[in-house]
Amino acid sequence: MPANIVRRTRACCFSRLGAFFFSFLLFTLLLLPSAPVAAVDPPPNPVVADELKQLNDQTIIGNRVSLDTGWDHFKEGAEKVTWTLAAQWAWRVGESQDLGIRFRLPFAYHRSDQASDYAEVGGVGDAEIGAGTAFRLNDTWRTAGGIELHADTASDRALAEEVWRLKPGWGIAHDFTRWFSASFSADYNHSIAEEDGVRPQRYLELSLPATLIFPQAWSINAKYTASIDFENGDRWSHTVTAGVAKRLSKVPIVLSATLGKSLSGSAKRFQASVSIVYYFQRYHRPK
Repeated sequence: MPANIVRRTRACCFSRLGAFFFSFLLFTLLLLPSAPVAAVDPPPNPVVADELKQLNDQTIIGNRVSLDTGWDHFKEGAEKVTWTLAAQWAWRVGESQDLGIRFRLPFAYHRSDQASDYAEVGGVGDAEIGAGTAFRLNDTWRTAGGIELHADTASDRALAEEVWRLKPGWGIAHDFTRWFSASFSADYNHSIAEEDGVRPQRYLELSLPATLIFPQAWSINAKYTASIDFENGDRWSHTVTAGVAKRLSKVPIVLSATLGKSLSGSAKRFQASVSIVYYFQRYHRPK
């Protein structure tokens, strides 16, 4: 079979996979119970609530492993699927303080646009490792900070950013009620080494996520992110993300699906993801 026909067949299959993935995401979003949160509803289990909030709240550190499947669709027809394995381990060092370390390793498949004849490549992406600490200021306020190293470990240039980058960050969160919380975080990204011909990276990310918890261990979340690229004329970019999550009743597993969209004319049309998180040890608040 001619190579161009094989590539077109793969492209068609990849597009169908993307359509199936998007349909699955939409179906998952529609599963969210429509019953309003009322005062007569029992308050959510604190352990379950913390597990749901950890999806977007970096001020809560728990022991967990996760697998995330993300799909990026670009305007020129290029697509990328990334499977990310992640692990986080935390331990308590005081009445109100926790320490934690985390590691992420992505595996990616990238299909370029038509101008590049839909070239395909797959392999290991750039790994990340980080450490941080979190403080419980009182029953409703939390804060946390840490630093992360982005390593240039990808097996192919098409899957790599080709930089070594440090990302120190800080965040603060508040539980407005037992079923609604919001947080704010700031992360400064600065490359410390780049491959030849690669532009240095220096940008600030500001994030404002919120989580609304429903009965039966469901939740919806939304996040607004603004980035300032100091190496590109202090250019601002804006992204919004929304998702739904469900904590299973028998095992400490949280399933979630999210959909993100850039508001700044990015080359990326949208980003969708589905993840599964397993918590080894439930997070307990001090009494």
